[in-house]
Amino acid sequence: MMWFLAPHILALFALAHFGPGMPAQRLQRLIYAGLIGTVALSLLSLEFRGGLATLLMVLLGIVSAPVSLRMGQCLKASERPVVFAAMALASGNLLALVVGLAPLSPHLKLTLISVMLLFLLTPLGPARQRREAINPHPHQLLIYLPFIFVFQIVSGLMYGGLIPAYDAHAIIPGLEVVFYGAGAIGCLWLVKYTQPTAMLVGVASALAAFALWSLLPSGPGIHGAMFFMMAAAGIVDLLLLSLVLNQADLVRAFGHGVGVLCAGILAGQLLGMALGGAAETMAFVALILLNMAVLVLFIPRKRTEASDAPTRAHPEHELPEALIQLLSDQEQQVLKQVLAEKTYREVADSLSISESSVKTYMHRIFQKTGVYRRHQLLDMIRDTNSALYSQSATVDKDSRVA
Repeated sequence: MMWFLAPHILALFALAHFGPGMPAQRLQRLIYAGLIGTVALSLLSLEFRGGLATLLMVLLGIVSAPVSLRMGQCLKASERPVVFAAMALASGNLLALVVGLAPLSPHLKLTLISVMLLFLLTPLGPARQRREAINPHPHQLLIYLPFIFVFQIVSGLMYGGLIPAYDAHAIIPGLEVVFYGAGAIGCLWLVKYTQPTAMLVGVASALAAFALWSLLPSGPGIHGAMFFMMAAAGIVDLLLLSLVLNQADLVRAFGHGVGVLCAGILAGQLLGMALGGAAETMAFVALILLNMAVLVLFIPRKRTEASDAPTRAHPEHELPEALIQLLSDQEQQVLKQVLAEKTYREVADSLSISESSVKTYMHRIFQKTGVYRRHQLLDMIRDTNSALYSQSATVDKDSRVA
């Protein structure tokens, strides 16, 4: 797993860095090549052992990164991305359990999964009109990434220590994935509307898991620990997807978000190996890390809120309130990108939609505002913002004099 994760993390960060600047067609060709490469390398991995198998895992980690991004594109193209993400997390793990327990040969199992992957080659239509608002603060994902990383170190400890201990005592192997899906779906409302509370629920569930593992490292204790930890993992994984899918630039957000998640798991596995798999020691370290996760959850938020004040005072690229009420969420996102002096192609790449969809949204904006030239629309918005800023500055000055 570690030979797969390390190159996978690097490939995800590379996508986050280079992907947004790629033309949409080139990015899609990269995704299709990644899909075909993932299927081919997965089937080949059953035929080799030793050093060659390790090399295949390294290559698989690289070529599967665009496949992961494709999953994000599919979710974002849906009408309710966060809801579909919860359903995908739950059903995907259940499907993996069913395939794993099926009385079929490994070759046939992997062939079935590969056929499912190839369905991702189907072209996506333009993004549908959202009922869920796009996150207006693109930095919000960055605020939560330290928490995600620290929490996923604990998940890595689960993979490295708790799961092997659980497998030795499991009454019904695979039952834990039901709790993972229950965590993702059961906390869907919290993740959508009160994200910090969802994080705290995930941390509390993980704390219960490792406390049980420390006190009762066998029998009912190990079962309860596994179920609590899987529920916590489902909550935090859905939380990350909700943050990523609500960002305007999906490619950058997905690469950074999932890259940090995988980096945390890898760090946790390496830490578990260093600790030698001792249950009490690993549980103690996990409890410390979970307390650290709570700290990094709130401290950066205060810093970011303080640093945002000057930015909000100069709303050069913000939309006037009257225009926000007039436009749909998707039209607002397109207009914000255009206001940042991006071309229609760059806007399409950033929002993972087609260039023709961008033109359609702009045509609707022109109709609603009564302006029929791009430069006229941008001048109108900037003039309005400048007037509002000047008025706000005058009011602030008068209040300070008073």
